[in-house]
Amino acid sequence: MRSKIIVVLTLALPVCYVLSCNKNAKTIANNQQAFPQSISSLELFKGRLDSLIPAQGVEIYQLSSTLFTDYAEKQRLIKIPSGKKLRLNGDGLPEFPEGTILAKTFFYPRAKRGKTIGRQLLETRILRLKNGKWSAGTYKWNQAQNDAIYDPSGTDVNLEWVDRNNGSHQVKYHIPSAKECISCHQSFDEIVPIGPKGMNLNREIRIGKKKMNQLTYMEAQGKLTPEKSIHKISQLPDYEDKNINLEHRARAYMEINCAHCHNAGGMAYRQSILLNYQVPLKESGIPFNKNNIIDRMGNMGQFHMPKLGTTVLDKQGVALIRKYIASLN
Repeated sequence: MRSKIIVVLTLALPVCYVLSCNKNAKTIANNQQAFPQSISSLELFKGRLDSLIPAQGVEIYQLSSTLFTDYAEKQRLIKIPSGKKLRLNGDGLPEFPEGTILAKTFFYPRAKRGKTIGRQLLETRILRLKNGKWSAGTYKWNQAQNDAIYDPSGTDVNLEWVDRNNGSHQVKYHIPSAKECISCHQSFDEIVPIGPKGMNLNREIRIGKKKMNQLTYMEAQGKLTPEKSIHKISQLPDYEDKNINLEHRARAYMEINCAHCHNAGGMAYRQSILLNYQVPLKESGIPFNKNNIIDRMGNMGQFHMPKLGTTVLDKQGVALIRKYIASLN
């Protein structure tokens, strides 16, 4: 009976308390640099900006498991200053050289725009390393799709998109403010990347007609310091691959969609749950919080999780976590 009462009281608390975002309890990180007004100033693309063709010295990279954002697709880019290289740091985030830019462009490949259906670019999120500190900024693509303008305040975009089965969907897509970006990317009192950890980069990619390991390819391109121990880097599973063990898929989903807050240095650090992939199950708090996890993920509203970045349910992701939680009984 006590445990039920505790759950009810917890869900009834103000959302900032539940998320442990009390500013007095944790130092809030801040951007350490200004961003140019137009994305063109970052020199990420060549030719027409909306073509998203990487400029010289800019590389596309891929992740094994990716963030869910209202079914939008993403292009991920890394720009490393000439003559500098990444250095692997085990399964975690690599050591990025000064001046590195990470860019992620969000788009719907089949959005309805008047009487036509075509790609609609929404935003490009930027992480830039300067003076040893990361700063986070977001650029909103204009209606003409020929430029993206820095937008620190955040905004909503109403649109209709069409899936692969020609089903039509309405979405009020949310472009996060600078403060919202920081709240997800904060680790202790610093801003850090989330996705490009060694284990999430350690995957097979296709280069032309060939397949090869992405880390090996980055070495060959001169973007990564040569390592003899690449084979020792773990591989984060692709949570969409149904041939992979259920637990590994579910924990990979939580790693990329939840663990940026639910870790020792994240905004939810005071909660009884740690969702990094490599935290042992017994230490994660998942069994104790399993009912709450399903309640928070499976319902939109004030207490929905993830708190930021989604306005609709990830039906496939929720089904995966439900199946995993059921397996723990």
